[in-house]
Amino acid sequence: MNFSSPGKPSLSSRRRPLAPLRPAPARSERERAEAEIAGYIAQMTGEMMAMAAKARLDLLAYLLSIARTEAEVVARQGFTEPPTA
Repeated sequence: MNFSSPGKPSLSSRRRPLAPLRPAPARSERERAEAEIAGYIAQMTGEMMAMAAKARLDLLAYLLSIARTEAEVVARQGFTEPPTA
């Protein structure tokens, strides 16, 4: 029996979802600490950005959003990039 609709790929030919990100193995303690600190900074700047936006401090909210984005990038790199040789 074929349960697939005409025009749709069968279940066996569909791609599997990607696995969730895992911390990269063999990272140094320093790199892990930097990533954790960057994550904390991202969280704090996000909260300050919301406060600035609520107070209609648009330029400050914008600058905090840039800092938050940069901190998120640094935090992600600490957990997703393979160690360099």
